[in-house]
Amino acid sequence: MLAFTNDQHHWLYLSTLPVSEAPGAAIRYEHGPWFYLCALYLYGYMTLSMLVIINALARANALYRQHYLGLVVAMAVPWLANAAHLTGLVTLFDFDPTPFSFFVMGGIFYWLITRRQWFDLLPIAHDVLFDAIPDAVLVINDQQQIARLNHAARALPNMPANAIGLPLKLLPSFDHLLPTLWDRLLPVEFELQLGDAYFDLRSVTIYYLQQPIGLLLVLRNITHHKQSQLALQQALISLEAQLESNAQLQQQLHQAAILDPLTNLHNRRFLDEVTPHLLSQSTQQQQVISLVMIDLDHFKTINDHYGHSAGDEVLRHMAQLLRRYSRQTDLLFRLGGEEFLVILPDTSAAQALRLTEGWREQLRAQPALVNGTPMPVTFSAGIVEVAYASNTLDTAIAYADMALYRAKDAGRNRSELASPKHKIAIEPLSTTAMFD
Repeated sequence: MLAFTNDQHHWLYLSTLPVSEAPGAAIRYEHGPWFYLCALYLYGYMTLSMLVIINALARANALYRQHYLGLVVAMAVPWLANAAHLTGLVTLFDFDPTPFSFFVMGGIFYWLITRRQWFDLLPIAHDVLFDAIPDAVLVINDQQQIARLNHAARALPNMPANAIGLPLKLLPSFDHLLPTLWDRLLPVEFELQLGDAYFDLRSVTIYYLQQPIGLLLVLRNITHHKQSQLALQQALISLEAQLESNAQLQQQLHQAAILDPLTNLHNRRFLDEVTPHLLSQSTQQQQVISLVMIDLDHFKTINDHYGHSAGDEVLRHMAQLLRRYSRQTDLLFRLGGEEFLVILPDTSAAQALRLTEGWREQLRAQPALVNGTPMPVTFSAGIVEVAYASNTLDTAIAYADMALYRAKDAGRNRSELASPKHKIAIEPLSTTAMFD
């Protein structure tokens, strides 16, 4: 409008005269105050832009420095051409060279774009790097939608083909994750299973002006590691089961080694194992121990007249009776043949005698049954009391045997105590049996 009404106010042009009298001569404009005011504003703006580019040029790396330098040169061409015209130094065919300088600037831009990939380098580098990441990467926007994902993320199990724009809650494997991922100051990391694959998921909340605007999800495939871990766990479970089975087998073998197969009572081997502990406990608690040696009367006659199966039944019956009417702390042994040994901890000889007579009464009241027929049987017993501070039972067993033989010689079906004059007190370690 100022140019159209310039003849009334002359703000834009003071005068417009041809440079010569030749037909078609160029017009020379004598500029008015408004023109210079606009030129001052535009040159100030261009100067500020040039300073911004020069600052970026100084801070840019070598790859992008050429781009900024080319931009400085392209911007300087029309600027210098226009400045030369305004100062009257340069004209081109008697015309303002500024419009012609834009051809030069366009050529520089063309060279930057086609030869130096001015517009393409950053996006291409970004896309190439994003898709070249071997881990699955998803960018979630503030609407909790998938804003971007790379090739590895598109290959995730059950990932839709058109996943961009899809709300994360619509993905079955991710719907429950949002409350635990959104607006976290620190990265969140945990294991996630998608189909048959396992992933290590790492989530980072993206903030702008201290407000969460999105999520960056990185999923590293750990299926091979997980399968190896599961295989190792299964191998460990199998190994533990095998070790437990071996331990049970060892325990069974040990039980078989220390138990009499006929009566299921302990045998002499277990007597050798348990003796040190038993005597040590007796010494620590200052307790006496009594031994009862039992032998079934006329057992050979039972085997001869009724057979060994009948004898075995009588032995089993005697073992069951002793097990039923003995105390939990008592130890029962079958030493061989028809001979049994009962060790009674914290029991005096007199108490052992009462217990033995109780067993005798029960055996009389509950005889063994052989083929449904009662088989009355009796036993003879020898009893000895062992004082504490002892370190062997061999001598005690020998004296119990002597008492047993006295019971046999006295008519059987009776119990004999080792003579009170012969109470055994076996001194620790360095001495043998002695008599009080």
